[in-house]
Amino acid sequence: MRLLMFHVEEFWYKPHLEDTKESYKDESFGESVLVWIQSEEKDEEDRVAVLRKMVKNIKWLCKKVDCDNVILHSFAHLGKSKSDPEFADNLIAETAARLLERDIDVSIVPFGMFNEFKMHVMGPSLAKVFKSF
Repeated sequence: MRLLMFHVEEFWYKPHLEDTKESYKDESFGESVLVWIQSEEKDEEDRVAVLRKMVKNIKWLCKKVDCDNVILHSFAHLGKSKSDPEFADNLIAETAARLLERDIDVSIVPFGMFNEFKMHVMGPSLAKVFKSF
């Protein structure tokens, strides 16, 4: 599992749609913890532990930066190993559910799409955190 977490002042994304008739609207967010997530093949072997560590790390950063808004974004470009896409999508959904249970507002960027995006990352060192487990 790889998490690249940013404390952002703002984040905006718009799905980049080619050759499709589906339409998705662009989304914008104010202050949030933006989490780029790459689940790896090895994560499928111990899903429970990976889920627990994800939630723990995200909650930790939310507490440190005093922010209770989270954006989860699948981003399979943080390493070479990748889990099955269905596993990754389900893991993100369950992470969101667990964070919601802890009174953290959660949004999920649609899975499996390319997006145009813009973000404003805060300046302090804790505004940029990478975790690998």
